[in-house]
Amino acid sequence: MPNDNPHIANSLLNSFKAFVGSHFLLNIINGIQSDVILKAHKSAFETLQLFNRVYKLALKQSNEQFASVEETLTFLKVYGALEQIRFPNRKFPTIKQSGTNAETSVPTFVFQPFLENAWLLFLESKAKSFKVSVSTEEESCTCMIDLKSDAPIHSKSKAKIDLAMNRLELLQDSGLINYTLDWHKNAFFHLTIQTL
Repeated sequence: MPNDNPHIANSLLNSFKAFVGSHFLLNIINGIQSDVILKAHKSAFETLQLFNRVYKLALKQSNEQFASVEETLTFLKVYGALEQIRFPNRKFPTIKQSGTNAETSVPTFVFQPFLENAWLLFLESKAKSFKVSVSTEEESCTCMIDLKSDAPIHSKSKAKIDLAMNRLELLQDSGLINYTLDWHKNAFFHLTIQTL
């Protein structure tokens, strides 16, 4: 879905910069360096492959206001695999997918900040697990995160969540999507996006 609104284009650029400049990617690079120094070459190689993949996916999505749910889930799963390497003692959730249309479009760089936020809260809590599901219908997509936490926003992910919320607002104001977002309604987080 093309859109020449400069505010929307700028929000996409800011979201991309927030992802590639994040501590997450810098920590992955530090982890690879440590593996090389410790001669854990197989681990370094596997991490480098995942890093390469997530970076290419992010770069591709930086040119698109929207991506299919299928592409978005691929991005989230590679992100999750890297986080699992960084924190092997906690289980990153399997993202459950259901619905009728994996080609439904969703805004790029919107789901990842909310998933990252939940992961950071999970790492700092005593919760045993959290669940993530994405379901699609004709032109709508719902992302639900189930995590037992009273704090909806982790301080380290607040800026990225603000960018995601800003993107959703701009896209809705431009008539490209409708969305509803609820914290703590039947789950920790519930976002439904309908493309118009």
